[in-house]
Amino acid sequence: MKEEILRIENVIRKVNGITYLDNINFNVFKGEIMGLIPLDNHGKSQLIELILQNVPLHFGRVYFDDQLVNYYEHSSMSKNRVSLLEQDTNLIEDLKVTDNIGVLNQTFHDFIIHNRRLRQETAALLKQLGIVIEIEEYVSELSILEKAIIELIRAALNGAQLIILNELSNFLSIDELSYFQRLLVHYTKQGLSFLYIANHHEEAFKICQRVALFEKGRIIKVISAKEFSTAVLEPYMLTFAHPPTVSEQNNHVGILKCHQLSTANLEALNFSVKKGECLTILDMDNRGIQDLAEIISGYAKPRSGKLIVDGRAIPFTQKRNLLPDGVAYIPENPVQKSLFFNLSYLENLTFLLDRKLDRRIIGKKVLNSIKEEYRNLAGVEIEAPDLWGLEMQSLYNLVYFRLLLYSPEVVFIMQPFSQADMYLRGRIIQLINMFKEKELAVVILAVSISDTLTVTDRLLILEDGKLAPQGGRINFANSD
Repeated sequence: MKEEILRIENVIRKVNGITYLDNINFNVFKGEIMGLIPLDNHGKSQLIELILQNVPLHFGRVYFDDQLVNYYEHSSMSKNRVSLLEQDTNLIEDLKVTDNIGVLNQTFHDFIIHNRRLRQETAALLKQLGIVIEIEEYVSELSILEKAIIELIRAALNGAQLIILNELSNFLSIDELSYFQRLLVHYTKQGLSFLYIANHHEEAFKICQRVALFEKGRIIKVISAKEFSTAVLEPYMLTFAHPPTVSEQNNHVGILKCHQLSTANLEALNFSVKKGECLTILDMDNRGIQDLAEIISGYAKPRSGKLIVDGRAIPFTQKRNLLPDGVAYIPENPVQKSLFFNLSYLENLTFLLDRKLDRRIIGKKVLNSIKEEYRNLAGVEIEAPDLWGLEMQSLYNLVYFRLLLYSPEVVFIMQPFSQADMYLRGRIIQLINMFKEKELAVVILAVSISDTLTVTDRLLILEDGKLAPQGGRINFANSD
């Protein structure tokens, strides 16, 4: 009989009068990689918090390693032997790899730190796992994958019995994700358990023994490995139809041309994109697209090469974004980075318009005209005095509507579906299609292709800073 590491029984959890976990039943076995697919994000962070720490419940019980650790009559607030690994690292960036693994390990009891022994033990551990990382490097110098590996090792050495993996494909490339998943299998053989939270079922099916569907704070279905198929998920999934692709024979020439662009992580990059076309650049190493984003945002200049928009070469000046040249950028997780919550909906919507019209003050007549035009898209939210009460989907609408109003020539979007639940992903697809219908050129910068193919007309694969020979579309399930 399989042993459980975690069991959640009939748990109801409310915060400020809102029910986030609604009679949830859930378990994870020892040595298992258990998948969790949130169809919406309601209650996801509250579930993670509940597993990490024994917070107050309104009803139900939580068992960890066969011990009752939390129930509605008494919550100790104690922490369970659980670690969380997600995009924001918990490592100390200014310390070396050895220090993060050894000195910060809770099982490390020496009062005197023996550096030589610490280096030897760390090197031996990495060698045993087949991992090549310079142990004397500072964490700040490591790649995203290397940081994730060190966090995984540290959690295991700290005595974690369950590790929550929160949306790995948002920050690991396809190759990195495949490598990291092999490490997970290694640790399951030692009895370590994982809760693998993923937004795409094909990612979860590749690595998990079971997968639970999570919606509105409840587990609505648990699927075993022998049942894994798209068909079994169809009753719970939204279908995202792919729009007609841009014909290679149309009259649009490339509105944006990237010519021989080189940076620390890009080598003579060449591509073009047409009006109304969506081009996805899939970065297998998750480095080149970061350089491209920094150039567009004005944080860096290329070593050489050109970006040509509508026949005009763009001058590269550091600390100046490319928006005045007709090139816009939507960052990953754009709501917190792009919007001003204390300003009104209309003020946020028209934030860039003074640059477009080259006016310091936008007249009331123009503002009223915009308000009535976008009322059809935004509804009554166009009257909102600030953004604090708006739903996440409404906030994403505003991010995209702002650029729809500004109407640049090209929009670069970094990881548009990052941390978005299924319903929000469906809306983002509609918003990108709005850009295409208005004949904006769209370039998606991605490390994962889940859902991007729904809007993509062409796919370019970036590997070691170079574009791979064009091979058309690739299948997410077979992308490693």
